[in-house]
Amino acid sequence: MMKVDKLTRMLIRPSYARCNILVSRNLASESPKPFEDVPGLKALPIIGVLHHFLPIFGTVGIQQNFFNMFNILERKYGPIVKVDGIFGRGTLVLFFEPDHFDKIYRAEETNPLRPGAQALDYYREVLRKDRFDGVYGLTSAQGEKWRDFRTKVNPALLKPKLVKLYTPGLEEIAEDAVARLLRLKDESYGTLSEEFGTEITKWSLESVALVALGSRMGCLQDGLPEGHPSHTLTYCSRNIADLMYKLEFIPHWNKERSTNFKKMMEIYDLQWDVSAMYIDQAKKRIQERGHDIPEEDQSVLEKLLAIDERVAVMMANEMLLAGIDTVAFTTIGLLYHLATNQAAQDKVRQEIREQKGARYLKACLKESLRLMPVLPANLRQTSKEHVVGGYIIPKGVFAIAPNENLSKSEKHYVRATEFIPERWLVEKSDPLFYGNTHPMVTLPFGFGVRSCIGRRIAELEIEILTKKLLNTVRVTWNGPPLQVVTKLMNEHKKPFHFQFETLD
Repeated sequence: MMKVDKLTRMLIRPSYARCNILVSRNLASESPKPFEDVPGLKALPIIGVLHHFLPIFGTVGIQQNFFNMFNILERKYGPIVKVDGIFGRGTLVLFFEPDHFDKIYRAEETNPLRPGAQALDYYREVLRKDRFDGVYGLTSAQGEKWRDFRTKVNPALLKPKLVKLYTPGLEEIAEDAVARLLRLKDESYGTLSEEFGTEITKWSLESVALVALGSRMGCLQDGLPEGHPSHTLTYCSRNIADLMYKLEFIPHWNKERSTNFKKMMEIYDLQWDVSAMYIDQAKKRIQERGHDIPEEDQSVLEKLLAIDERVAVMMANEMLLAGIDTVAFTTIGLLYHLATNQAAQDKVRQEIREQKGARYLKACLKESLRLMPVLPANLRQTSKEHVVGGYIIPKGVFAIAPNENLSKSEKHYVRATEFIPERWLVEKSDPLFYGNTHPMVTLPFGFGVRSCIGRRIAELEIEILTKKLLNTVRVTWNGPPLQVVTKLMNEHKKPFHFQFETLD
């Protein structure tokens, strides 16, 4: 019976190319509708769309995360949903058909606009303009400034040789992290809750610091004093994420006067000062080391300093700002899925012990990111007018691709809510095969030229730690399902109910 069901689903699954042709023919015979006709949440004067999110009376209400919110909007309004004047931002449009945002994203690829956090933009471009001198990094810059920065940092961060350079150091860090987790496990009788998240964050910071600075920071030392700079960086990372969410969802007229805004500026200063201290130490080590070092042995910072010192300092700072919580979140999600799917964990462990590479582990990571991506959606701001789904989409709106919602939909994946790493490994003829769905459905690292520049090194960090941990312990989960809450990015709701069983 299962074979018949699978075959039937495969046969009736629509061909995207065929659907595109049919849709295009139908739309060609009709004039596109004006943007005002796109269904969705209408704004009121002054308060915008806030009334839609009120408890009980709001059409959407208070939701735990964007995934739930987007599901409600799709059910109410259909495949294209407009939200007027969202919380001090411009108008956004959600596209629940991948062909729709695919068309926009590819048309915008020559000069992709992906607006960042307004508070960070203000900090770099207004408050501390003299400090940054027009170099705003990958998270803030747009247009030619972004393209120039990305062009300079690509060679240092995207070459495959990077993996070979950092693997030994990342393995040492992973071994130290696992040793600390095992000591904590023994002290807490096998169960790790609040301290697990803290330890994974420390490991993530230590790892990204090695890549950004070329040396270790010392986060994993026992008895680390409370005033250690690494504590300051984790404090900044945690609070920036929380405050950013609050500031992005407050009407614009209050932002620069608010307590949260002032606190955010102070934390940005603190993060920069601590990062700059570490970067200066790294620069001094590089100068003392000399300049006749083979390229394959040069750190990321060393390579970038040879190109542009301002770019090198900004890239190192951004890695210490954005590379901590994202990697920690992804690692916890992967371990949770392996803890609640013991057969998959056993396959990973067998692969590790037989030294067969990491093919199955990589599939597990892809599947975990499909179900628990760091970002629930991708974003572009249109630089020109588009006609999509029968509507005119004007210049200047935010085009949202709700990838987490699409990735968990039966419309796009067989058994969409289940953790099945095999879907990334099976033959094309198998109904589970990931390639049966639209290639834009799952985009955990973004799309095109603005995709995550740290993807290769982040995956390496996660794979190394997972190997070290699973080769030593069996990980189980003894609690309710792990939940995701949304700040500006997805975050896991604590406590964590991991248990470690030491293996022989």
